[in-house]
Amino acid sequence: MTWLNSILSSLVVRITTLTVTAFLLMLVSGFLLLQLSFSTDALYARAVSDNADSVAELVWLIETSEDGIEDFALSAFEGGYRLASVSDGFSPSLAPREDMRARLFRNENDQTSRLRHRDTRFQTLNARSLQNRLREEGVGPLWVFSALQVAIELEDGRVINVWLAPGLTLSRQPIAIGAAAIVLLLFSIALGVAIAAVTIRPIRRLERDAARVELGDEGAAVSETGPAELRRVSAALNRMRGRLTDLMRERQQIVAAIAHDVRTGLTRMRLRMDERGSLTADEVEVDLAQMEALISDMLAYARAESPSGPQELIRLGTFVCALAEGAPHSVKLHNSLDDDFLIAGDPIALRRLFDNLIENARRYGGDDISIRILADPDGLDIRIVDNGPGIAEDQLESVFEPFQRGEASRNRATGGTGLGLGIARAIARAHGATVRLENRPAGGLAAIVRFPKELRT
Repeated sequence: MTWLNSILSSLVVRITTLTVTAFLLMLVSGFLLLQLSFSTDALYARAVSDNADSVAELVWLIETSEDGIEDFALSAFEGGYRLASVSDGFSPSLAPREDMRARLFRNENDQTSRLRHRDTRFQTLNARSLQNRLREEGVGPLWVFSALQVAIELEDGRVINVWLAPGLTLSRQPIAIGAAAIVLLLFSIALGVAIAAVTIRPIRRLERDAARVELGDEGAAVSETGPAELRRVSAALNRMRGRLTDLMRERQQIVAAIAHDVRTGLTRMRLRMDERGSLTADEVEVDLAQMEALISDMLAYARAESPSGPQELIRLGTFVCALAEGAPHSVKLHNSLDDDFLIAGDPIALRRLFDNLIENARRYGGDDISIRILADPDGLDIRIVDNGPGIAEDQLESVFEPFQRGEASRNRATGGTGLGLGIARAIARAHGATVRLENRPAGGLAAIVRFPKELRT
């Protein structure tokens, strides 16, 4: 259900839900505004005046037309906010109202003049009593909150009943337009505020959390809460913070190591100076060469993740074969490539990558070194294999960290500066490849550089 929770908590779903809800509320409000009848005499009087001629024509049509026309006339009269039916007599709740009668017959024409002396009665009905009355008459329904019933006696003694729903929006068109504009404006503002609450609040919380986070602070992290999209952003920020923290720790370690090794060399020279009062050029040269090698490797490590050399098309099989042939010591080569693997890369950086791995194999595994180039559907493996003692399984990853070496001493006679593998991995990552170490079942260590098929050009 994690995927379902992620979908339901996403900004897209939240904003879509808010938009649909606001749209439905606006439709319902508009419907109620159009249907709503306000039970005020002013509106009822306006409804009677607006429909006076239509009511008079309906009465005239029913009384003068042939049989069978009555139902047609009644249905033709009906429309959104009015209904009509014919009953045998007046309902007991109906009563005369002179003010409404005056409005019903105030127009001077043939139809209204013949109705002036007819018995006419009126009644206001709320929604419930209106629906009950309509069911009794067998008409309707009329979905309004209130209505005015007008009952007029016919020549044959029957009574024609007319129900009018004086909606405000129908009675006053300017008011209707203004009300619709206000409703649209209010819902637009509400929708904007709701969307802002959904999006801006978690973004501001993320901003506050990010502002509190400091590099190197293990306990502080951006809270991974809120919509799914912001949780992913927070997780990405935490991963980036972790990488930057590791990078800072690594750089601090490098600076500390430089200071230590340089200070060690200077101390050694000072002690010799104190003992004999002078130093030979050879003695100074040894210490300077070691410090120079350390600084050179430091710079190479710092630049390895972003090689600045020109990019060229490199045929990896040919490239590695040339490295093996030009190695200062014997390297056995096994190439199973049928078609060379072509990539874009920095040849100088890649040369250093393989040189470091070959030198690492020679230093810890002796002179019996072999390189195997193996292709498969998913990419290309270049394996640098030695017959040395290997590395403990729990150290296969840690040796890639700066100054982590296969043997504990920092003796330059048995090992380098401890940066070779780190430089190799950084160069590989910069080219989209990976480097890993694994112990061979028959003994020895294999350094495997993996170039995925996506790098092939």
